[in-house]
Order: sequence, then structure tokens, then C-alpha cells
Amino acid sequence: MDRVKTGIPGFDELVEGGLPASFNILITGAPGTGKTIFGLQYLVQGVKNGENGIYVSLDTTRKQLLAQGSEFGWDLEAMEKDGKLIILEIPLDLPEVNIFSLVEETVEKIKAKRLVFDSLINFAINVDQFKIPLNYRVNSNMAAAMGNVDSQGRVLYQGKSRERITYLLINELSKLGTTNLVITAGVEGEGQITVDGVSEYACDGLIILKSLAIGDSVNRTIEIKKMRLTKIDGGIKSYDITSKGISLSKVEN
Repeated sequence: MDRVKTGIPGFDELVEGGLPASFNILITGAPGTGKTIFGLQYLVQGVKNGENGIYVSLDTTRKQLLAQGSEFGWDLEAMEKDGKLIILEIPLDLPEVNIFSLVEETVEKIKAKRLVFDSLINFAINVDQFKIPLNYRVNSNMAAAMGNVDSQGRVLYQGKSRERITYLLINELSKLGTTNLVITAGVEGEGQITVDGVSEYACDGLIILKSLAIGDSVNRTIEIKKMRLTKIDGGIKSYDITSKGISLSKVEN
């Protein structure tokens, strides 16, 4: 199986050299654990490897992401100008959005190989706004009559079930040909790992980030809970957030 290197020191060795290509990998954790940094670092490594990337954001503005990248020496704006990276802000103030078509068109625009989706929790909160295509197509006459059809004749689902539309989104992301990091929020002690309770099963891999403040220090841990078609070097590992990004190895700043 082809492997996609994350660019995170000490991580790829735990998953047979990298993430399985074209998989959806879920990253979950509380605020402040470094989920966004993980995603940006993954895309920056892709640019270095000649693999264009997209950051789909429902959570953070482009300006905030550019600023965060600059803290680690990543000139995301220059990558955008070179056509290697796109930060796609999804508007949350419109009555409805065919979100997957936006993502699909952006992937095609720069022939992206890597994608970060941030985040499923904001997607679920705004569930009534979004439409997702189903694996069902109709002809032009039926499309005109139905109305709820995209330009490719795919029937669009817009429902009230957060679980179903989350599952459909993850399923559609897997068809893009990109290797995807999907960010969401975690929960503690409620019998499920994520807020939606669906994504941990629908995604091909699951990475859990945690942080615990002890006095003046912060103890950060990472666990690769699941990675299909991969022999995992399991167990809970420590990681740091340095001036160069996330690292599981002890490296100098």
C-alpha cells in the first residue's frame, strides 16, 4: 500500500512509514491539543513533497490560519500564491451550501493530493445548512422536477440527522482520491470517542490527542487507536509542540 508521510517527526514510524493513501484519518481531541497544527503540518509536508493540499475550514478563518502557520515558520500565503495550497473557508451565514461540490471543485482546481477538513463538530452544529450528494443520479427531466439535484445529476441529501449527514460526508471525502485528515472534538467518559459518535467508525483511522496541565508544564499524549491495513506501533506516546510544529521525537527548537 502507498504511504503518505505526515512530516511529523516520530509519527510515521508508528504506522509503517505513513498514512495509507486515499484514506480518511480522524483526529480528535479537546481544544488546545494541536489538532489544527497537526493538519497544517501535514499539508506543509505535502507541498514539500510536491503534493498540493487543501485546508477546508468551518472553524478558523483564513487570516487566523495564516497567522498560526507563521508561528512555525510556514508561509502558507506564499504556498497559496504558488498554487500549491488552498485555504477554503466554508461560509456559515448562507441559507444552504452544497459543501461537497465546493470541496470537489477545489480539489480538481489544483489537483490536490492532501486534504484537511476542520471540523466535523461545526459541520454537525450547522447541519441544516449543508447538502451532500447521494449515490443516486437522475436525468435532466427528473432533475428539473425534483429541484434538489446538483449539476452532475446527483440527488442531494439535506436532512435533520447529524449522524447520517456526517457519515455521508465522510463517505464522499473518500471518493476524492486525496488522503484526508478529518478533525473533530472528543468527549470523555460518555461511552463514545467523538461528539457525533459516528465518525470514529466511518473513518479508516483514528488518532486521539490529549493534554493535561500539571503545574507549569503540559503533558501531551497521542494514541493511534485505529489504522486500517496498517500494523500500528501501539500504546500512548508523548508529543511536544515546538517552534517547528508537533514532534514525537525530542528535537531542538
